[in-house]
Amino acid sequence: MIFHPCHVNPASGQFVFTGEVIVRAPARFKADVFAQFWQGFTFGTSSLRVEETQEMIFSIGQAPKPALDGYAYALQIEETGVCVCAENENDLLLGFMTLLDRVVPVETDGKLYAAGDCCLIHETPLVRKRMVHFCVFPETQLWELERFVRLSAALKYSHIILEFWGTLRYDCMRELAWPNAFTKEQIRPIIDEAHTLGLEVVPMFNHWGHAAASRAMHGKHVVLDQNPALQLYFSEDGWCWDIRKPRVRALLRQIRQELMDLCGPSAYFHMGCDEAYNFAFTPENMDFILDFIHEVSRDVQQQARRAIIWGDMLLYRHAHYQNKYSCNAPSPEAEEYLQKHLSRDVIIADWQYHALKAPVETALLFRKNGFDCFLCPWDEGKAQLDACMDTLRDHHLCGLIHTTWHTLTKGMPYVTLAAVACFEEGNSYALRQARIHTAALLRKVYPANGQYDRAGWAKEQIGIIT
Repeated sequence: MIFHPCHVNPASGQFVFTGEVIVRAPARFKADVFAQFWQGFTFGTSSLRVEETQEMIFSIGQAPKPALDGYAYALQIEETGVCVCAENENDLLLGFMTLLDRVVPVETDGKLYAAGDCCLIHETPLVRKRMVHFCVFPETQLWELERFVRLSAALKYSHIILEFWGTLRYDCMRELAWPNAFTKEQIRPIIDEAHTLGLEVVPMFNHWGHAAASRAMHGKHVVLDQNPALQLYFSEDGWCWDIRKPRVRALLRQIRQELMDLCGPSAYFHMGCDEAYNFAFTPENMDFILDFIHEVSRDVQQQARRAIIWGDMLLYRHAHYQNKYSCNAPSPEAEEYLQKHLSRDVIIADWQYHALKAPVETALLFRKNGFDCFLCPWDEGKAQLDACMDTLRDHHLCGLIHTTWHTLTKGMPYVTLAAVACFEEGNSYALRQARIHTAALLRKVYPANGQYDRAGWAKEQIGIIT
């Protein structure tokens, strides 16, 4: 098991899932992906047939409906049946994923079956907004995106942020995508599946730095490497959007609209705004960038969304900080001015990948100054993740954005570690355990079917730095 809910009352006995299992559940559970999940988690020994009900339950056999007692969901497993209940479908999905997580293999007369140990579980997430960020790179295969969506749902994340790095074909400008980029028609079924699995899809497009849609260390530029004549959309070095120009702001507005249409309803839009190298922090320039962020914030508010930005450009590395923080403001005065005048409608995503102990002081500064703040760990190490998660839980910040960037060939277990930390107190779950459990989970949500490059999370076993 990956998750260990705090409120578990074990009982003797098991319920064995054999052959075709008939379940009473809302219509959503008739989607093919749930039948596939069921088959994967029962080791191919059981299938699922859904009889639709208006009740907010997932019920098999004769188990009684447990009382919620104020929790997000309740799960009852008895020898006569199973029942998950909740007040809404998203919480019911949490209980469904917990049920799958507790399915174990059993052997009877030399034959494999799947079973669940009898128990009563109540659970509410410690962190309500549990986001995971996925980058679609030119090297990303479509099946890798679909697999990550399924993994995120099984790990009970609530949101997935999708950032296309020159990998989505836009209507507004052909050069925003490399020739091998995906069409919206290719991406839309995966987004639909994410919604079916209870994930809110948050679109992301960087509106300031990272305009190259490539990591700076590799020197590629999705637009200018295809059409140098579009230089006027960018800073001289190409790294930042030239957002002073109306044509650039108009293009970014079109991009936002296309992404929001593609990704569907969400309460958020992530506009990036990090690592804007060579930005001159003059009063005039700071006023301009504030006005620009506010313009985008008002624009997405018209579609019932809040803008999210990365926090590094708003932070100065103070001498008293005991941790190594990512701060790109040049002075305390610049930090104070930007944070004082930035609208509190804007949410700050504070990525502090190298903080080794809690509390993460920059996040507490944002909260003190009145901002809603997400803490954003990465796979830099277990201590760094623990520092972020302890700060997030202990100080009741807005939520989590776990980032993955380009390192999933080693970082997939951290996706699991961060998810578990949103439900459990403490940090006892070890990285070694997470590696093994994540591999087992991937086999269930997205079987490799004997294809070597689809097994695990690295396409090769040698030549990889671990």
